[in-house]
Amino acid sequence: MFEIRFNPVAGEWVIVAAQRMKRPVLPTDSCPFCPGVGKTPPHYDVFVYQNDYPSMTLATPGDSWVGTTDAGGDKKAGPEAVSQARVGAGLVSAQRVGSDAELDAGGDKPRPYKAAANSPFGEPMAANLYVSEPSFGACEIILYSSDHGANIYDLADWHIEKLVRCWQQRTRELGSIQGIRYVFVFENRGEAVGVTIHHPHGQIYAFPFVPRKIQQEIESCRQYVKKNSRCLLCDMASEELRRGVRLVAENEHFACFIPFFARFPFEAHVISRRHLASVTDLNDAEVLAFGKILQALIRGYDRLFGFTAAYIMAFHQAPTDGGDYSAYHFHVEFYPAHADSKTRKHLSGTEIGIDVFVNPSDVEANAAQLRRAVEASER
Repeated sequence: MFEIRFNPVAGEWVIVAAQRMKRPVLPTDSCPFCPGVGKTPPHYDVFVYQNDYPSMTLATPGDSWVGTTDAGGDKKAGPEAVSQARVGAGLVSAQRVGSDAELDAGGDKPRPYKAAANSPFGEPMAANLYVSEPSFGACEIILYSSDHGANIYDLADWHIEKLVRCWQQRTRELGSIQGIRYVFVFENRGEAVGVTIHHPHGQIYAFPFVPRKIQQEIESCRQYVKKNSRCLLCDMASEELRRGVRLVAENEHFACFIPFFARFPFEAHVISRRHLASVTDLNDAEVLAFGKILQALIRGYDRLFGFTAAYIMAFHQAPTDGGDYSAYHFHVEFYPAHADSKTRKHLSGTEIGIDVFVNPSDVEANAAQLRRAVEASER
């Protein structure tokens, strides 16, 4: 099973990718991301590795995923658009993901759900009730370093800058493919958030739709601009920098703070001081500053908890479908899996069931703790 299905109740897409159950989990005999193993070259700094168990493939999409962008932009067509990606020595070409044969045999058009013979529903459902599409998209793994034991904050300035430029380049390349509407850069770190290989790496998924969460954020930003004639996240960053009570770290181009409305005890957001919509908009000075503030925060997490912290890092940036997203503001959100050095933060019934989060801690006190840990780790 390899397709994207629409949930008409929630109004969102769900990826069905049964083949991902075959992924290796914490292999002990060999690391596929270490130099010279499997598809990995013997020498590299930053490497774009095509996911061996992808949720989506750049095989030619169905007609429903293809068409002009909202703004009529000129988008590249199909997998041929994925050109060689190089960011200096060590970053090699990214190749086409998957093949047509990997698509579900049911064809590339929306398919209505039909009840099985033993289904309690009996008769087939209405033709437009259940809709599915081919799993068109891309799943790339970005290896941060050839050093299996490295942390992102161990990278030298030139190395972290190369990593940020890799994120920029892959976002541009994947976002230019016809049918790709959103590029998501993220990292899962630590077994507590489901990591299956410990080598330092992040991932990039390119979707044929704009995720609902991003749609909601864009709409909130547009409404704020309409009401106040200012950017919502620019105002948030200015307020946190002015008050300082939730500020964790800052530099000339970025601010990092635990948000007023933090859902997780040590959730942190990194926001650019300059208004921009995507990681691709970072200028030369901002590229290094962005890498440095990410390093400072992650080093602070490890210092605070006393071990290699588990977290999810998520880039929130504008869609790539050619629409007007001038009201949106690029930022990165971190969700640590820890309430403190001894306690995991597990999701509860309200959080999973109705998306209402309960933060069992003092937001401002947590910010002070994390700020002290960041400052101590930089001495």
